[in-house]
Amino acid sequence: MHQGKRRSGAGRPRAAEIEERAEALLEVAEQALIEVGYERATLTLIAQRASVSKKTIYAKYGGKPGLLRAVLDRIADRNMAADLRLLDRDNPVEGLYEWARMIMRSTRTRAAHAVTAISMREGLRFPEFRDAMEEARTLRQQTPLRSYLERLRARGLIRPVDCEEVASMFLWILSQDMVDAVSAGTVEPLTDEEADAKARRVAELIAQGLMPKAGNA
Repeated sequence: MHQGKRRSGAGRPRAAEIEERAEALLEVAEQALIEVGYERATLTLIAQRASVSKKTIYAKYGGKPGLLRAVLDRIADRNMAADLRLLDRDNPVEGLYEWARMIMRSTRTRAAHAVTAISMREGLRFPEFRDAMEEARTLRQQTPLRSYLERLRARGLIRPVDCEEVASMFLWILSQDMVDAVSAGTVEPLTDEEADAKARRVAELIAQGLMPKAGNA
């Protein structure tokens, strides 16, 4: 007796399907976070919207903090260059300009504004959310920017400065427009031209302070 052909799609899900489901869950969790905030974005709500069980979420992320940490990492990754080596310019002004443009793009998104507002409202009551935001920013932006500055320093293209401190200051300056807008309750983003002009100004300002002094190059 011949066995029938195995139904298409039967058996264990393929890697691509698993990836699609994981991405769909993160998208649902992100939208829930933006819409209702950290406290009200419960696992029950997210599981219902994503049509998955809470057991599945616990198995993959360990609970709500782990899931929303993954969401924040996803937001921080958005608009970042796929290959940061493409930003590795020997000219500090041009290199920092490209970094500034990329970071400005990431801070001008609806999601970036939303999570900043949530952190301001709920960060004191839920320090795990505030800490996860800071960790995502450090890992996705500050650490690779520091590494770029360290490479410039090793080549003698900038002064022997504290690259961690410079990277932190650079990101702080670039994010202030977004923070000020959120604090004031406005949502008007900078235009592309305004953002590009600010990226250029900040890059030139920081690079000027990093240039080796004459005779020390």
